[in-house]
Amino acid sequence: MFDAWKERQRQRLKNRPERTVFYNIFATMMLVLAVELLMAVASILAVNVTGQLDENAKDLLTMRVRNRASYVQEILRNAEDLEQLSEQITATTQQLLKSGDISLDTLDNSSEQSDALLVALAPQLLDTLRTKQVTGIFIMLNTHDLDTCEVGKKMPGIYLRDLDPDARPSERNSDLLLERASATVVKELAIGTDKGWQPAFPYQANTKGGILRTVFQAAYKSGASLSAENYGHWTTNSYCLAGDDRNAIAYSLPLILPDGTVYGVVGVELLTDYLQTKLPFTELDEDKAGTYFIVTTTDDALTDDVLSLRKTVTSGEDLVTADAPLGVLNCRSNGTGGNWVELNDKRYYMVLEPLQVYNRNAPFAAEKWFLAGTMEQSVLLAFSDRVRELLLATIVVTLVLSVLGSLLVSARLASPINHLYREVIDAQEKKTFPHLSRTAIREVDRFAETITELNKELVTNSTKFLRIMDMASVEIGGYELRTDTGSVFVTDNFFPLLGMPKIQGKPLSVRRFEEVLKDIREKNPCARTAEGDELLTIQQPDGVRYIMLRSTIEGHAKIGLAEDVTAAVLERKRIEHERDHDILTGLYNRQAFNRVCTELFAAPERMGVAALMMMDLDNLKHINDTYGHDWGDQYIRRTGQCLRDNTPAGTVCARLSGDEFLVLFHGYRSRDAVREKIDRLTNAMQQSVALLPSGNALHISLSGGIAWYPDDGQDWETLKKYADFAMYQVKHADKGRVEEFDIGVYNREAYAERTRREFRQLLSNAQVFYCFQPIFSARSGRVVAYEALMRSDLPTLRSPATIMKLAREQGALYEIERITFTKALETFDSLCRAGSVSEEAMLFVNSIANTCLSHEDGKYINNHWHELCHRMVVEITEEEAIDYEALEKKRNAPGFSGMFALDDYGSGYSNENTLLQLAPRFIKVDIAIIRGIDTSPDKQQILRNVVAYAHPRSMKIVAEGVETAAELRTVIELGTDLLQGYFLARPAIVPGDIAPEAVAIIRELQRQKKD
Repeated sequence: MFDAWKERQRQRLKNRPERTVFYNIFATMMLVLAVELLMAVASILAVNVTGQLDENAKDLLTMRVRNRASYVQEILRNAEDLEQLSEQITATTQQLLKSGDISLDTLDNSSEQSDALLVALAPQLLDTLRTKQVTGIFIMLNTHDLDTCEVGKKMPGIYLRDLDPDARPSERNSDLLLERASATVVKELAIGTDKGWQPAFPYQANTKGGILRTVFQAAYKSGASLSAENYGHWTTNSYCLAGDDRNAIAYSLPLILPDGTVYGVVGVELLTDYLQTKLPFTELDEDKAGTYFIVTTTDDALTDDVLSLRKTVTSGEDLVTADAPLGVLNCRSNGTGGNWVELNDKRYYMVLEPLQVYNRNAPFAAEKWFLAGTMEQSVLLAFSDRVRELLLATIVVTLVLSVLGSLLVSARLASPINHLYREVIDAQEKKTFPHLSRTAIREVDRFAETITELNKELVTNSTKFLRIMDMASVEIGGYELRTDTGSVFVTDNFFPLLGMPKIQGKPLSVRRFEEVLKDIREKNPCARTAEGDELLTIQQPDGVRYIMLRSTIEGHAKIGLAEDVTAAVLERKRIEHERDHDILTGLYNRQAFNRVCTELFAAPERMGVAALMMMDLDNLKHINDTYGHDWGDQYIRRTGQCLRDNTPAGTVCARLSGDEFLVLFHGYRSRDAVREKIDRLTNAMQQSVALLPSGNALHISLSGGIAWYPDDGQDWETLKKYADFAMYQVKHADKGRVEEFDIGVYNREAYAERTRREFRQLLSNAQVFYCFQPIFSARSGRVVAYEALMRSDLPTLRSPATIMKLAREQGALYEIERITFTKALETFDSLCRAGSVSEEAMLFVNSIANTCLSHEDGKYINNHWHELCHRMVVEITEEEAIDYEALEKKRNAPGFSGMFALDDYGSGYSNENTLLQLAPRFIKVDIAIIRGIDTSPDKQQILRNVVAYAHPRSMKIVAEGVETAAELRTVIELGTDLLQGYFLARPAIVPGDIAPEAVAIIRELQRQKKD
């Protein structure tokens, strides 16, 4: 039974596939490592560390949103508490009705009656505004059904606004602004009006969810069956008053008399900017990744797992969440009690906390309000992600270190056995006894000693050639030299392969054999290969033979092999020739030419004075089209033949492509020597004649360019670029010549191209900015207007004149016109908002005389800068003649003030005819007339004539370019209305004030005039 078990084990081991010692050790260690890693991963998954971290992050966000929702709830509840104010207003209204001072029939029509009621109610509104944390309070009077009300009807009321309710109130109410109130009310209250003030509320029938219609109609249609507080309503969308740019939400409730008559609404306003201060999104995340929303919805619950929320107020810096399409957020449930929204392929986690703003039985109870806090999911769960990455990195590092350790241990254990194996194999190959090293492993060393004892029975004396392949596909000969015995063994065909007859007579000695082999090497060209073998070129009666000699030394034996590799060498040479030479001409091709030139340029001592000539056949396309490609190929072949026959030895010639050739003359002492060779080549080409099928003689015609080494360039690529440039200068001027490269012409062309490139960049990116030069009154020195002056910081386009020249050349005047108006208005508007310029000043914008903006662009400008368009003066430049059709379009542009200025009168196209046709509001006298006018009677007379013509026609004269005090005095004395020039103020991005010296002169002249 035991024997049977041993036999089975023997068979099992016999059938097992062979594996190395290294593999067995390494595989076992890897199995242990895999078990350990699986246990570690299972432990981590069981504990669910990252999942707990995710839940903690969500809980923290939920807690912060819940706390903030409680605070916002208090703000809204406080704002809604208008019951006392409503009762006071109703009581006051009843008193005035009873006294006959007002009538419900005319209350919303008669300004006298409404003013009486509004003046009486104003103190109550002021007190409420001061006691509540709201930014505005309003009352609107109306006693009729709004369904029958005409659009645009003026409704009396008051709209008061406090932009900072948290600040200490002013005793004189100077911190308040009236947005809506009649002039009587404004005068009575003595409160300042805002920029968008209107005396009444214009009715807009299509307004939904506004401060009037929704509340008023709900009470009116229901017969005021509920108390006024139940009809209270918050606007679900933020709104802006006409003429104002501040967004707000409002809570309004109807005003109801005891008999059920609805006579208006009263309400409070919360600016969204103010609410944003109460929603500090930084508390959600210190890196400002969170966003607060106040949202509304009429959905009862998630529909198809989606809850559609409309944004009312947003507080955050995340532009993706702030710019949700149409202000709608589609909230989805993640199935685990959380919510999320997806915007621009980004997922945001959302916490919704309800805000109780209506009673359950109120008419608007279906509108649900929430405070929503959102944060990008990747930011919210960043910590758990980092922990997950750390755990993964730890596992990976552990795995890598364990694998490396296993490899090291396995290698160290397997190395001695592998070393013994290599020693045995080496001894087997050399036919010698193996001398096995000790491994310090008892079992292995005993095994090695046994192998050594067995091999002592084998006898190895030396190694000879046992077989020579007589029928091999290649001819091979060989030899063996024994330095220990002095014997030489040579195959019969060894010497015939090397071009010598077989040596007869006594046997060769080692010395004699080496002398014969050395003599063969000296008589025949011999080259060494990369492997160290020798390649002999043997001249045989039947042609050249290539023989490869290889040798190796093994102990006292030197073994050599001679192999006929003629076929392989010839095939390689053929392939190299086809690789390096153009098939049609036999000249170098592009790759070979590049390689040869790279080698030459790497050795400047071989280059000397050199010239790279690039040539292009002039008539190749005509010949191909007229006589066919065969004649075109013949034309190219004749050109290649001319290059080979008429260039000195060593000249590198190549055909780059269809009709392009390159020639490198190198190794000369002077340019004149090279020019002589080039002249000889070009003359030979001109004299080369081919007879065409038509009977005409065809001469080779080439256009070429020459670049010199080292003067024009010291590297191959630069010379090629310069030669190519010189060649194309010839082709674009007068073909059939060869010209040398001129760096001056090249730089001019490069500068012109750079200028054109930067101009295209300027147009595509609108890469200009505008400075503004003030224009002052000649009577008071006050700023009347600013002229917008184009500037560019592109290196080659510093001058506006250069920009206009390129625009005319490239047909881009319209683009310049569009950029001028949009950028000038945009920049000036930002200065107005910053308070850096006078709000009443006009803006002079230069306009091209024969160009007019399209209707779409004009409409765009009017929509964006409507107010500025009323103060804009279009200044017609003098460079182009006026296009009167374009002029009419400018006059009729949407929102345009209709004011024109004639620029640089007295130069260019700005002459008397243009003055008559344009009829401008302003005439800007050219700087050439103003310059030195104090010393020129002729220029003074010209200005007098212009003034005499302009003033009776209500035209104003602008003196441009006033640069001295004397010029300033003279133009004022001659009747100039407006002043502009460096003496008064220089152009600047933020324009400055008038110079004190100029103010002093203006005041002095005005005093003299009064005296």
